[in-house]
Amino acid sequence: MRFIKRLATHLQSVDFPLPIHAPADWQRIESAEINQGSLWRTSIALPEVPEAHIIVPSLSCLEEAYQYQWIVSRGALSGSGSGSAENLSALAPITPAGSTAHPIFVVAHDAQVTLLGKIDCWHTESPLTESRAHVLLWLPNSSSPPRQDLLTITVRPIDLEDIQLPHAEDSISLSMPRAISQMQAEPGIAKRICSPTATAMAVAGNQALEQWPRAVTACLDPHTKAYGKWPLAIYWASQNARIGAIEALVDWQAALTVLNNGSPVVCSIRFGKDDLPGAPMQQTGGHLVVLYGLEFEREHGYALVMDPGAASAAEVARRYPLKAFSDAWLSHRGGAYLFSTPLASGSRPGETA
Repeated sequence: MRFIKRLATHLQSVDFPLPIHAPADWQRIESAEINQGSLWRTSIALPEVPEAHIIVPSLSCLEEAYQYQWIVSRGALSGSGSGSAENLSALAPITPAGSTAHPIFVVAHDAQVTLLGKIDCWHTESPLTESRAHVLLWLPNSSSPPRQDLLTITVRPIDLEDIQLPHAEDSISLSMPRAISQMQAEPGIAKRICSPTATAMAVAGNQALEQWPRAVTACLDPHTKAYGKWPLAIYWASQNARIGAIEALVDWQAALTVLNNGSPVVCSIRFGKDDLPGAPMQQTGGHLVVLYGLEFEREHGYALVMDPGAASAAEVARRYPLKAFSDAWLSHRGGAYLFSTPLASGSRPGETA
């Protein structure tokens, strides 16, 4: 099955290229644990999800230093926001780099074998029924709900086959993003920072190289000590004036829409030995790259990609066979970072035109 739901507090204020389905219904949480800002919660009813599916939650807003946590439960959360008679799973809170999580958030856990938390998403181990995904949000500098926000939930099978490829009429080529090789970073982290490197290339425009170290710092997960946690990349982009979403895609349609809106797409790929011709690595269990176009030569299609795993910036731009790239990306989980309309030419992240 496939399920997608996008919510925003003020639909007209979010310049996102994909349909937003309904307003977000933020409810204030009254808590003795708060002495500044405000606490909020909202939820999305989930359909019946079969086993072997991935559930990807996402939140992005333009509030400064916000924190949030996703929880799946069977039943309403308690008045404090975090309790539930059947609290199935909680992902770790998302917070700014170096900050302490608000005490209302709970420790990441899985209460039953139905749902397995996977750092930044869930996998179903058995059918999931009558459940809701809740998000708890702390705004330390505001007493009102977020003004510009985007909540998304996507569900799809973990693995898919027979993905339909784009055609020649889908050709598109955005301006090539600023090339950054993650391998030029300090050796201790160079092989681990594909996510912040790809995100900087995708959203920071001409300032990508200057913004790259900040993206790396922001994407270090204090819980796993890894840099590839999907929500942290979206969080960094939001603090640099770009609304975004993590979605588990099942086909090329959403990516083509985003590309035609002028924004590159960050794709989560994995492939076996020599299954992606021209890649800087023989194989990978997980890697993030930037898709900025498609081109065709007669019946042969190619994905235009900035691959941060290249040995140098001069080698980052790649041209991958479309079928091999599609399999590496969409056949397993299909994770993608999708972003709002790019900043005006000449603007720096964090500034408006």
